[in-house]
Amino acid sequence: MGIDKKPPSWRTRRDRVTWAVIGARHAGITVSDLDRSLEFYVGKLGLELLWRRLYEEREIAKIVGIPEATAFDIAMLRVPGGDLEVELLEYKGVEREDASSRPCDFGAGHFAFFVDDIDSLHADLSARGVRFRSDAPVEMSAGPNRGAKSVYSLDPDGYVIEFTQRAR
Repeated sequence: MGIDKKPPSWRTRRDRVTWAVIGARHAGITVSDLDRSLEFYVGKLGLELLWRRLYEEREIAKIVGIPEATAFDIAMLRVPGGDLEVELLEYKGVEREDASSRPCDFGAGHFAFFVDDIDSLHADLSARGVRFRSDAPVEMSAGPNRGAKSVYSLDPDGYVIEFTQRAR
């Protein structure tokens, strides 16, 4: 950045607002079948089920802006070894469509987990029918993650889950 250039607006945001993000709450994924997704996230990946509840109260419909939904089957999971929670949400009583997209398409999302043995994870989950975007974990050859290995998998609805083993 040259001396005569102003910094990008995102660098000076704190000077213009009176509020701040103060922490993470959870990551959320809309699923087509909560039981099937729990089998994947809890049964295959080992996340901990904190709670599950069928919400029929109207406030969730208001929050998400889908007033025609009649209920929401929601499960909250915890990622082992930390405080990150993952919310799985199945909408009831409303027509739904597949929102899956390729990782390169804008609006697509993913989240990532650290794992201790990515090759064993890949072999185990492949044998149990989990789909992956590559044939095997890929080692990073440059940059801040040099020496780490990563692989993208797909949950039952096609949502991308990344697994990364830190560099040794």
